[in-house]
Amino acid sequence: MKRLRFILLWIVVFSIICGCLGKSPQILSDNKEKIQPNIIAVLPVANKNPDGKSSQLFRARLIEELYFKGYSRLSLEMIDKKLESLYLNSDNKNVSDVNPQALKDLLGADSGMYCTLSEDNKSKKLFYEPIKISVRCELRSAQTGEIIWNAQSESTERNFDFTNKGLEKKSHESLETVIDEVVNKILKTLPDGPNLRD
Repeated sequence: MKRLRFILLWIVVFSIICGCLGKSPQILSDNKEKIQPNIIAVLPVANKNPDGKSSQLFRARLIEELYFKGYSRLSLEMIDKKLESLYLNSDNKNVSDVNPQALKDLLGADSGMYCTLSEDNKSKKLFYEPIKISVRCELRSAQTGEIIWNAQSESTERNFDFTNKGLEKKSHESLETVIDEVVNKILKTLPDGPNLRD
């Protein structure tokens, strides 16, 4: 009886060890196959609303937060100046048409962040004005052009006031809050950059 218990215990322990060892290489190979960006160029944000203030604010906050997430900082001015050379030979200034592979040559980036922002301000009523911002971002490899990460998010802030001037002021103040929320939600799923990786 004692011998049978010992043999059963040995089989259980052996099975657990084999199970753990069998899974380790699979986890390691998954991590090797995962493409991890090192330098991200954040392209100008496509905005479905003619007012570009929200998209500029979103882009600036996105670059700032990428830096705190461990990625090298590429300034907006440098990115835009380098992208101008692409537009000189083309009548089309659509950011989504920028080839990700050109980003490596122009900026030394191994990936490009393409974002589209939309605002919904149609619900404006007397004493009430909500701000709703929706964003979709894709990270494309500069090597292959494939999408290696994507995320989307939205945030809404509701403002109330008895005067139009007060309502407008509150809306301007809450715009930054809404954009901060959207940026934080978007970047939650992005892996840490090379400066924070082990």
